[in-house]
Amino acid sequence: MPNVRLTSEQEAVTHHPFERHARVLAVAGSGKTITMAYRIKYLVMERNVNPNSIRVLMFNRLARKQFHERLTEVGIPIEHQPQVHTFHSFCYQFIQKMMKAGLLSPTFDFWLEGKAELIWLYTNIAINNLEKREAFPPGQVDPEQAMEAIQLWKGSLIPPSRAGYRGNAHIPLVYEEFEKLRMQKNALTYDDFIPLTVDILETEQSVNQQWCNRADHVIVDEYQDVNYGQQRLIELLAGQRADVMVVGDDDQTIYEWRGARPSYIIREFQSVFANKPHLDYTLSRSFRFGPVIAQCAYNTISFNTTRVKKPLIAYFAKRPAQIHVVEDSSEQSTDVNKELAEQVVALVKGEDVKPKEIKVLVRMFAQLSGLEAEFLARRIPYQVRGRAPFFERREIRVLLDYIRLALEVNRPATKQAERWLLSIANMPSRKLARKHLSRAMRSAQFHKASTRQALAELVDSPETPLIRPQRERVTELATFLERTCERVMGEPDLLASNLLKWLVDSLNYLEHFDDYYGDGEESFDRKHTVLHFLDYVARTRLRPLEFIEHVESLDTTRGAPEKQQIVMTTVFRVKGLEFDYVFIPQCEERYMPCLYGTDMLCQARRWPIGARE
Repeated sequence: MPNVRLTSEQEAVTHHPFERHARVLAVAGSGKTITMAYRIKYLVMERNVNPNSIRVLMFNRLARKQFHERLTEVGIPIEHQPQVHTFHSFCYQFIQKMMKAGLLSPTFDFWLEGKAELIWLYTNIAINNLEKREAFPPGQVDPEQAMEAIQLWKGSLIPPSRAGYRGNAHIPLVYEEFEKLRMQKNALTYDDFIPLTVDILETEQSVNQQWCNRADHVIVDEYQDVNYGQQRLIELLAGQRADVMVVGDDDQTIYEWRGARPSYIIREFQSVFANKPHLDYTLSRSFRFGPVIAQCAYNTISFNTTRVKKPLIAYFAKRPAQIHVVEDSSEQSTDVNKELAEQVVALVKGEDVKPKEIKVLVRMFAQLSGLEAEFLARRIPYQVRGRAPFFERREIRVLLDYIRLALEVNRPATKQAERWLLSIANMPSRKLARKHLSRAMRSAQFHKASTRQALAELVDSPETPLIRPQRERVTELATFLERTCERVMGEPDLLASNLLKWLVDSLNYLEHFDDYYGDGEESFDRKHTVLHFLDYVARTRLRPLEFIEHVESLDTTRGAPEKQQIVMTTVFRVKGLEFDYVFIPQCEERYMPCLYGTDMLCQARRWPIGARE
């Protein structure tokens, strides 16, 4: 790669003086990776700094790979390149060495990648154990919600003894139980790497002396996205010796919802690393887009009051770009989704744009549901990355399982009917234990009885484990299934859309999400998925049985190869990537950024920085 001509801003960062800490605020597309590569070239090849005394921490594996490539491209021989780690790859290497040194068990079971499903399994086992011990009623904890909370707590170095959860006091109990199970299995998850590493570095003096305060330079990428655990690790590694250079952009702090603390880059860097003078740098020229997008982005972000004021300037003043704003005043945004779908079709068929060059990006997956429905109706191949298509999500499957089970309620019980019953039993919550329902259905299968009879036996048997309120709720459920079956079989003109709307209203289904998740983003996400699904069902004009068959045969890709599919995903999954055509549905107040308060806030985030048990 020929020598790149750096801007004056990049040159200043490259030649940052020794015995100073540096904060580099780099706007999107400003060439921060190449700047950091030239900084290391300057240190190693001009100032003769030993590469082993330089620690480089990147945000993810892709960034790490790209940085390795840049180091080679700028002319640093492989043998003179410092090691480049993600936070977790550094901790994995550290843990492996602690295992060899005898400070950790040599037989850890790593629940990573192919074994990551064990995290889901043992989260569910933890919940079931607590339900059996009557620590809380059945159906009170969503496993996904618990897993997300545990991840957040571990990233913030919060042990079970200090964990708190606004809106659901049961989830910290799941955390405690999960940790007991994990330690019994001598297992480590991806989220355990940083807490374990930090704990050893803080408590084992000999290890601290070997690993901390040994580097001359510490360089951290995407500093706006570090959480408390990552910040603490940086502090330990840097000690009093290292010059610390952090690179990031406080205007790109999109990961706060999962524990990132942008306050470090905005105001706390100087106070945390107070042992040396500081210099601030700005990389304000973006090579990624032209002046139209640069100015629009600047005009938008300048309204944020919690930021470091800085310019955003397009390096290539003649680079073209177009921004189209499609306005809609209706609640459902049906017309907007139609127009967006028409534009996609026009690009692919009219302008010969390759589908792989088009991306649909949102803040929350629920924002995709309306456009997904439009794509399905127009037979546009697409895929959703990061979550199942809206019609496969649990809140939709449950509604369809009500219909499926209702049609089988008076037929001999089967294993499939048992799965349907367990699916619907606590949506909305009826506080019914899965083990009691399973036992009743398996007994019915053995005696060739119906689901209706299984539920009746569970209510009427002198040996029933259910208390009176639970028996009443089982009776109501059985009656509701009977009524649903009667409607499907007895009303030949009944449309699936009318039946599903009746189900949603009769069950107070939308209210269930508010009760379960609180009035926040989790609830909003699921409710809007249901509402968009009802819109889609109405457009099909199918009868209930026809619609069940229709859903089971749906394929968003329509069998097209991946390069011919439109990719839909969230902005979080593509941060730092570039696309020629981007569609952003529902880009409006309260949706992007999402201002719906989330109840998935861990109370211990209120603890002061540095608080430890």
